[in-house]
Amino acid sequence: MTAYKSSVRVIGVPEHLNQFVEEVKEDHALIDALAPLKAQQLVSSKLGDVREAALFINDQWCKVVTVGLGNVKKRTEGDYLKIWGNVFQYLKQHAIDSISLYMPTFFSKTVEIEKVFNIMGLQQEQAIYTFDSYKSDKKAPYRIHIQLEPKTWANYESVMLDGRHLGHAINFARDLGNMPPNILTPEYFATLVDERFKTTNVTVDIKDGTMIQQEGFGLLHAVGKGSSHAPRLITLEYKGNPNHQDQTIALVGKGITYDSGGYSIKSKNGMPTMKFDMCGAANVVGMIDAIQALQLKVNVVGVIAAAENMIAPHAMKPDDVFTALSGETVEVPNTDAEGRLVLADASYYANQYQPALIMDFATLTGAAIVALGVDKTAVFNKGVSTHILDDILTQTRIWGEPTFELPITATERKQIKKSDVADLTNHVNADGKALFAAAFITHFSGETPHLHFDIAGPATTSKASYKGPKGATGVMISTIVHYLKHTYGKVTEL
Repeated sequence: MTAYKSSVRVIGVPEHLNQFVEEVKEDHALIDALAPLKAQQLVSSKLGDVREAALFINDQWCKVVTVGLGNVKKRTEGDYLKIWGNVFQYLKQHAIDSISLYMPTFFSKTVEIEKVFNIMGLQQEQAIYTFDSYKSDKKAPYRIHIQLEPKTWANYESVMLDGRHLGHAINFARDLGNMPPNILTPEYFATLVDERFKTTNVTVDIKDGTMIQQEGFGLLHAVGKGSSHAPRLITLEYKGNPNHQDQTIALVGKGITYDSGGYSIKSKNGMPTMKFDMCGAANVVGMIDAIQALQLKVNVVGVIAAAENMIAPHAMKPDDVFTALSGETVEVPNTDAEGRLVLADASYYANQYQPALIMDFATLTGAAIVALGVDKTAVFNKGVSTHILDDILTQTRIWGEPTFELPITATERKQIKKSDVADLTNHVNADGKALFAAAFITHFSGETPHLHFDIAGPATTSKASYKGPKGATGVMISTIVHYLKHTYGKVTEL
């Protein structure tokens, strides 16, 4: 085994030591030292199980941290998320800030070496995320020095850095989601986004409450007019492939910075956690942050509808009718169905950029949670080709963001028009509430292919995992960024 300067070495341990790659199997000193500890279960090969041990190699004791790799023949990218996540969380917990990685012990024939490094970079940021901005006893940021040996592995440092860029973007989205709603108002949300992209090649346009009203965003204005904090419409443009403007992708985010339900008021138990009702918008910001950091050769426009849904004498009421940006009138029987209203105006506005595809992300319906559980995203397809959706779903499986398609049927298309006094209605008392909401939102994208992602469940988590602590998760950022990186630029037409 190579001699390292660091006192702590990190080694992967497979189910059977003969599953190591040839380079490691030829390191007889390591194998001879590791075998008896494994036999005595002092080190573990169980996937993600982290232990500390001492190895006697070449007549000297070496402190090591080992992590179980499971069966190398079945190892997937998702397994590496758990492996690296658990490793970095253990190192942080034990204040180990300098390590040497014996990288060949982590390799397998089932996952490309580049992916192993990329996921390591991602988890170096994502897994050890902390949100303590409003605590008086916050700890100094954790930093870890990683030494790669032999030096040939330095060729992969750029791949690892790409993973870290993605992790930084996810953590920024988490920061936005975790902020308290008295601080993250629509105006401050817009300010933070503007500041984030000041020195990048992303252009930011912000419409304030007056502009929103004057320019005809009737649904966004209706939702936000009950708050003392006026709504904002934030548009982000990134042109990584200016010669192919016909392949622009629009990313639309629901940014309800707090949702009381309005006059269709939530219960006292339904109010807490409603600061997270802007996670769709936060995650769109995270996607674009990662896209620009990685300098992807794609064209993206992001549209974020930010508002507070509050109660006031001038707030929208059940039975009110408003005119959308599209010119259609909408009856509002339920003021707590506000997300679809702001997304309707935002989707119609995004369509003015003539995108080849619209994808919106929203913590939209409890019905999606009932259907799929809290850990899964529901996706609804309007006019998107099967191969594109399949490519996206493949990425969700790789990055541990399970997503399942639910339908939009003719029933829901008819139901959104069941108003006696207006063109459309934002709510009906019927089954299929997630389907109805999807039909309503995608109606406003016209003939443009549209994927609606309902992230009501996985946008947040109530318990820590190898991806990080409880709270906002940044769900779908990894999926969409890798779809755009690996798939989008390779198709001739959407």
